[in-house]
Amino acid sequence: MNTCLKKPELISPHNLFAEEVIEGLSKAQKSISCKWFYDETGSRLFEQITKTAEYYPTRVETRLLVDVVKEVAKLIPNLTTVIEPGSGASIKTRILLQSQPLLKKYIPIDISEDFLLETAVTLKQDFPKLAIEPLVADFTASIAPLALDKKSQHLVFFPGSTIGNFDPAEAKQLLRNIHHLAGENTWLLIGVDMTQDEGKLLAAYNDISGITAQFNKNILVRANREFEADFNVAEFAHSAIFNQSEHRMEMHLVSQQAQDVHILENDFHFEAGETIHTENCYKYSRRRFEMIAQECDWAILQCWEDKTESSFGVFLLKAVSAYR
Repeated sequence: MNTCLKKPELISPHNLFAEEVIEGLSKAQKSISCKWFYDETGSRLFEQITKTAEYYPTRVETRLLVDVVKEVAKLIPNLTTVIEPGSGASIKTRILLQSQPLLKKYIPIDISEDFLLETAVTLKQDFPKLAIEPLVADFTASIAPLALDKKSQHLVFFPGSTIGNFDPAEAKQLLRNIHHLAGENTWLLIGVDMTQDEGKLLAAYNDISGITAQFNKNILVRANREFEADFNVAEFAHSAIFNQSEHRMEMHLVSQQAQDVHILENDFHFEAGETIHTENCYKYSRRRFEMIAQECDWAILQCWEDKTESSFGVFLLKAVSAYR
């Protein structure tokens, strides 16, 4: 089975998680990066979130993709490799993999090693003729360019409006990193949530069944387990708000009382009502996203936009020059 796990020579994810939590909690606005949501439990919880009635992005994007992939096959007729940063369970990816007749290789990239390898094994069983080459890496950092055939055609698949987790400066750097990772002869198929309806957004990030709250709080459970922090998880509440001036949803964990938390040899005090900022989800307008992409050497080839229940769009971009 071609599911050999590749790891770049980077600092241990365990140590990096501890370092970033300590650094984030040392700031005036305490924070923990949303990339640490995705241990095995977090990855599974997120898949549950995508199935809730309130969380429209996955439902809408999946519906769009069914038609989009047919056009992609026509626009990129010799596509041989699909690369997916932050692949998760690769559920929507299956629509893409099934639709490209000459596809030879799929490279899922994720920070959650166990979940990544488990998913890769399942994909190999379902797509026995496809080379599955999972890569454990933090795609938000600069990763060494992949060893790809420069004469073949490659597609980076970045669904789920994950680009919204990055502010404009970070989004630009991410798009440059993707360009660097995959090279010049590359297309990018990316989902972007452009919805500005506050009611719809608040419902999507505060599902009535409480799965998003569990997902948010799991980052504290993970810290307790992996480096013996002593967060009293029950004393933190999930909060999701729409920051209209920044055009973004924000997720926070709110301390329900004055309390102290100990992490390794560090002590952190929380006042009642003080928050840990865990995630931003920017809702870029179509014009704003296109400007960002073009600044990073991506040409806009096509956009398919939902008009039924949201303003979610799937964009096809093409790398237009060498990485700078």
